[in-house]
Amino acid sequence: MKMDRRQFCALGTAGAFAAIAGGMLGCSSGEKTPAADDKAADAAASTQADAASAKAAAMAMGDADVNFAQEVDILIVGAGISGMFAAIDPAAAGKNVLICEQNGTFGGDAIYSAACQMCSTAKLTQEERPEKYSTPEEIREKFAPYYEEGDPALDFTVLLQTWSGKFIDRMHYDWGYEFQPLRESPYHQAFFPKDGLCTMNSEFQLINQKLEEAGAKYSFETTFKTLITDENGEICGARFTKKDGSIFDVKAKAVVLAAGGYVSNQEWMTRYAPEYADLGNIVSGRKGDAIAAGLAAGGQLWKMGPTSNLNPRYEAGHMLGTFYPIICVLPNGKRFYCETAVHNAATGAIAAGYHEWYTIWDNVAQNGQDQELLKHAGEAIQSADSVDELAEKMGLHIETVQGIFDNWHDICEAQEDAEFGRTLFLQELQPPFYFIRNVPVRYKSLGGLKVDEQMHVLDANDQPIKNLYAAGCTAGTEDIVPAAASGLIVAETLVAEV
Repeated sequence: MKMDRRQFCALGTAGAFAAIAGGMLGCSSGEKTPAADDKAADAAASTQADAASAKAAAMAMGDADVNFAQEVDILIVGAGISGMFAAIDPAAAGKNVLICEQNGTFGGDAIYSAACQMCSTAKLTQEERPEKYSTPEEIREKFAPYYEEGDPALDFTVLLQTWSGKFIDRMHYDWGYEFQPLRESPYHQAFFPKDGLCTMNSEFQLINQKLEEAGAKYSFETTFKTLITDENGEICGARFTKKDGSIFDVKAKAVVLAAGGYVSNQEWMTRYAPEYADLGNIVSGRKGDAIAAGLAAGGQLWKMGPTSNLNPRYEAGHMLGTFYPIICVLPNGKRFYCETAVHNAATGAIAAGYHEWYTIWDNVAQNGQDQELLKHAGEAIQSADSVDELAEKMGLHIETVQGIFDNWHDICEAQEDAEFGRTLFLQELQPPFYFIRNVPVRYKSLGGLKVDEQMHVLDANDQPIKNLYAAGCTAGTEDIVPAAASGLIVAETLVAEV
């Protein structure tokens, strides 16, 4: 099905990447480019002109005739949690749905995560833990202080939080998934996989089962390259490259960009999250290609900036604090945050002026049910039978390490953490001890293509770009549950529109 280039055009993304790196493309929601710090009144017009310029430049860079190898109703770029949920309902409604994924399997980045799934809006929340349940009005009130008045991103946050409950309830009530029973934890608003931390695979296996039952199809090891437009300039498909380097063009009535964020793109991180740009990155292949493609098609950015938190290199170094007694200290032997506020570890270390810290625990955690979390750390975990041996292996003076345990003894004896306000798991550690040395790393990005409440990608005038949708981190979500929620929303939109 070979098409003349006058009829179809592959939109190269290089122009959009270059425009961002050069500071051409601005952001919505009041964000300013370096060249326009004091020119807010001109920001919208400048962004529109720059986006149009990038689009024109990109379209001129199409590198081969379009040759559609497959035609579908709905093409989804990315088989992470948002892309998978975007596929299920349309496929069940009889649409021909194809998911193209660059990796060899489904699940994206979330399948390897600790899988702390925060949700306060589910029916299951209301049933099991009513004190943590929130209405949409309460969600709005909670998040309003973080947004400027009239910012549409607040409405989007409320929408995602509301639909997050639908994700949890579908998993549990509709599909029979049993989340982990409540345990003593600071996060009773969170749902965890049934087999413990870092076992998100069990959820993804169920999601995949439902996706295949609905009739959606995958094409793995198929890397997104660019969008394709027809003779009228409307999105009509996308171009990919296969593992063998061959081009794979797919024609579609609708394209959903759900290929993750840009945490692997050093230029973008330097521009939009410079405070994290010098940190290591543990996620590969997230260079913002789908976001750049949306920009080349006339879209715009929003919510660009640093993420709300960082990760340790090894998740055991903070997530053990969810359920177990641990002590986290800097190389000077000082605690630096409340260990049950797990996601404050990496940012807390940096705020204290360090880029490393130690997490210490005992057999309560080592023999607990969250073995997969420990497996992820592997040989990075070391053990010691005494405080002396622990000091030697940590490379710290014995006086420093003994001081850590003396301070912790006083806290446990008083059952009061006056410095950091910790109230859970105030119990002394017993030998043998275990520890891990950790460093802060980045693992996700914030911001992406601006979308409306139906997940249409919006142009510089806030009008939907025909046939183009986005979900997950490509649309600016930051965490697992909102990403799943965005997939459910776009699925509903696709059932109605395609």
